[in-house]
Amino acid sequence: MFNKIDFYVLKSTIVPLVATLGISALLLLLEKMLSLFDFVINQGGPIDVVWQMLGNLMPQYLTLVIPLAMFLGVLLAIRKFALSSELDALLSCGISLHRLLLMPIFLAILLLLVNILVVGFVQPYTKYAYEELIFDVRSGALGAAIKSNEFTNLGKGLTLRIEESQNSGRELLDIFAQKEEPDGHIYSVSAKKGSFYASPDQKYIILRLFDGTLIDFDTSQNRPRILNFDMHDLPLEVPMFEQFRNRGDDAAEMTFNELWQQRHSGNTAIIATLHSRIARALSILIVPFLAVPLGLVAKRSGRALGISVGVFILLLYHKVLEFGLDFAADGSFSPWLTIWVPTAIFIAVTARLYYIGAYTVGGVPLRTLEMVSDIIVEFFTKLIKRVRTSS
Repeated sequence: MFNKIDFYVLKSTIVPLVATLGISALLLLLEKMLSLFDFVINQGGPIDVVWQMLGNLMPQYLTLVIPLAMFLGVLLAIRKFALSSELDALLSCGISLHRLLLMPIFLAILLLLVNILVVGFVQPYTKYAYEELIFDVRSGALGAAIKSNEFTNLGKGLTLRIEESQNSGRELLDIFAQKEEPDGHIYSVSAKKGSFYASPDQKYIILRLFDGTLIDFDTSQNRPRILNFDMHDLPLEVPMFEQFRNRGDDAAEMTFNELWQQRHSGNTAIIATLHSRIARALSILIVPFLAVPLGLVAKRSGRALGISVGVFILLLYHKVLEFGLDFAADGSFSPWLTIWVPTAIFIAVTARLYYIGAYTVGGVPLRTLEMVSDIIVEFFTKLIKRVRTSS
């Protein structure tokens, strides 16, 4: 079924595909990482939770990254063939563009299965886990990091201040703590260092202090009692935190099976989400037919205009589906209008571009756009030269 040419096309496609997949995912995660660090630090949460959040975000980014990687992989392979005259040699041997699409379509089917697995079954759980981490950080259930040079209220009359903290606030240096009892009793503690530990029954957090002084002041007595210690444990009750909601309250957190089982429930959010996921999954099969004509370039120009146009089309389609999902989820419009009409337009545009590339003389769909681009570039080049000459 497959010959050497097919495997050559596969090799030329899969290298940029994998590279684009890795680079795009990395860039998206780096952009999100900065905001997550800022959020966690401001909330006083442990820094290591950021890595868990980024891991849970990865499946959500793959819905955009997989089609984009597929598009660039096929386009760069066809572009390479066109510029090196390999495409001319293949066409002269009777191998059509349809035949060259065999391996990209095979790859698209594999990525379709991966996309269904990720979007339909993995992403609902990771999205729920991400939202739960956000909730836990805001509520303090993960443990708040003690901030330096600030008075921190730990509840029940206990106030803590430290000069320096390490290990996300778990190891403290130069500590001052004061606890006020309802009867007016005041305990003040200063220590050079301390650490947090959990009690065996998980009901208390123990603040273990080292090398410090304890002052016990009772309003009924004239003089406070002072005690120097090498080690002292200060127990803190673990607060009761509000529990996060159950998974499935949001349609985006439901798997394909759960959405399909409730498709007749009348819930517009569930119906819209089901339509959106099906459209996104199936549209990856159209991507190779978009990439091939946009990868056809004239040898003289060698412009990369097809890359810009193709990426713009995919990003626009992605955003339109997002807006379509929002409009259909609140019941404003039918998903057939907001999701499937844009999908049909995307297929129609792709079919037109592919037809030009495969069946017309010259076979460069963006030739007119390239000519317009050349005119614009030439105009601004002359304008800049005139400005420089006049100045």
